[in-house]
Amino acid sequence: MAYGLGWDSVSVLDLYKIWDLLESLEGSRIKRALEYKGVYVIQHSNGILLFSPKRGVSPLSEDIELKNPVRSRLLHEIEGRRIREVSIINEDRVLALDLYSATLVLEWVREGNVVLLDHEGRIQAAAAQKTMKDRTVRRGEPYKPPPRLGDVSRSPSEIVELASRLSRRSIISALAYALSLPPELIYEAAYRQGLETASPGIDVKDIIRIVETARNIYLESIERKEEGFKTTIEGKVLIYPFEPFHLKAGFEKIEYPKHFPSYVASLMLSDSSAGEIEASPVERAREALARLELEARLVMDHASRLQRLIESYRRMRESRIPWEQLENDLRKDFPEVKAFNHEKWIIQVDLGGLDIHVNARISAYANAEMLFEKAKSLKSKIQELQEVRHDQPTKVVVRIAKETGRPWYRDFRFFVTTNGFLVIAGKSAGQNELLVRRYMDEHDLFLHADIHGAPAVVIKTEGKDVPEQDILEAAQFAASYSSAWKAGLLTMDVYWVPGSQVSKKAPSGEYLGKGAFMIYGKRNWLRGIKLELLIGVGSNGLEAIPALKKPQGNCYVKLSPGTISRELTARKIHEFLQHSCGYKVMLEDILRLLPQGTFHVERWRNVESRL
Repeated sequence: MAYGLGWDSVSVLDLYKIWDLLESLEGSRIKRALEYKGVYVIQHSNGILLFSPKRGVSPLSEDIELKNPVRSRLLHEIEGRRIREVSIINEDRVLALDLYSATLVLEWVREGNVVLLDHEGRIQAAAAQKTMKDRTVRRGEPYKPPPRLGDVSRSPSEIVELASRLSRRSIISALAYALSLPPELIYEAAYRQGLETASPGIDVKDIIRIVETARNIYLESIERKEEGFKTTIEGKVLIYPFEPFHLKAGFEKIEYPKHFPSYVASLMLSDSSAGEIEASPVERAREALARLELEARLVMDHASRLQRLIESYRRMRESRIPWEQLENDLRKDFPEVKAFNHEKWIIQVDLGGLDIHVNARISAYANAEMLFEKAKSLKSKIQELQEVRHDQPTKVVVRIAKETGRPWYRDFRFFVTTNGFLVIAGKSAGQNELLVRRYMDEHDLFLHADIHGAPAVVIKTEGKDVPEQDILEAAQFAASYSSAWKAGLLTMDVYWVPGSQVSKKAPSGEYLGKGAFMIYGKRNWLRGIKLELLIGVGSNGLEAIPALKKPQGNCYVKLSPGTISRELTARKIHEFLQHSCGYKVMLEDILRLLPQGTFHVERWRNVESRL
């Protein structure tokens, strides 16, 4: 970075300042994954996420217009999936999107990369597969994040020692590396201390002063999360997360989370790749046609072996063995298998170095025929395209989804009690924080199970008195979605307090992490709450409710901690809803409602019977 040219990529500091925007991805569903000039464009139900391996991530809340974007081959598998949680890996410029049975990792360290992991954390696909000195990024390998050598929390003496090993670098560059902070922030720290880093007279004490000042700037900027600064130099708008006194130019305060994402997005979309010659729609269609024809020939050449694979897969599904065992057993006999999508009956295989998706619902020859038909259809499309002039590139507007009337609480876990009170629970530490900070009022009720790893649960009272029955229902909801279920506990103690007794402010000298709160005053305890949930079809569709609510309908399954795997439990519920209730639902949506752990499953009626 040339000092004075502005913030040109997303640092860890920026991630913390725009974290609320990134957390808003949680609970949203991915609609489309596109690529545009080296930038990945992920359209989801709450907005748009841009990613550049060079510059980082940008969560947007406005429409963008792209010329000739293409559907991402790497990321098309994530379309339709729901984002469970967003997290930073290794406190570095690496973002992970937990998609339940897969994880999308976005790296903008070094050259950057996009990596898709399976449910075991193994690499399923990557934009760049390579072997480096400190890690390997290849299909089938366990994922290992880039090593983080710098750390802003180290003591000044440790920072100086690490920086001194980088003698070939400038002082600014070496300290930026050792602190894992942007060079321009280090330059600002030196400027505030009145030090010229290129001066031969600078000593260790001066460097320690720079380190301490840089850390103070960093911590102050995080504390002032909403605050940013904008200036204009030679007609160029520059945005900073701290006051850039070193620019010696006037600047104005701005709302950083509001302005920074669109600022860095504009840099992504105007990068140097803009000068490259873009492939026309006809050229892209011809490339796709060549691939389809090759896939069809490969499937025909390996038809007998693929048919054995399909038949083995069908038999194992019918036996209802756990997915993990099914996958391991199949890979022993068919090492060319790379990945599975059990919901769609798709098996991904490597044939001749090409990844091919095989539909296990139909025969191998039918798969080949389907590919040939697609190729035939594409040939006709190419002829149509050739008859149309393409003097101007095709413009595609990626729009923010307008979900009119969608209640805010649908991104959380929720249900309505017997007497009509809305109960909301966080799905992650980030959602717990958001629920309490933004949505809980002082007259609401806050509940929490007496165990580490439990959701924040809020009863929205609207100023009314809440009957004991409704509090018990909310308590059962809180207990059931806590880590007690995974631990195999059958009961759990839960407390409740008014919202006015909950605070994010820590006692002097202490720090509260994300999703943690202080409770002041008396706690009202509810002892021995049973861990029991009902999952089924209510008036608003698929839902999970506490068993104490006792709904009117019969299309429910009762769950408690037991020995049946999560995946098999979901399949049992899926079959029950489809066959007994005539209700079609995706397996992923059922998994989304299940706590972590294993289960005992019963059919719920006035007289319960084993499912």
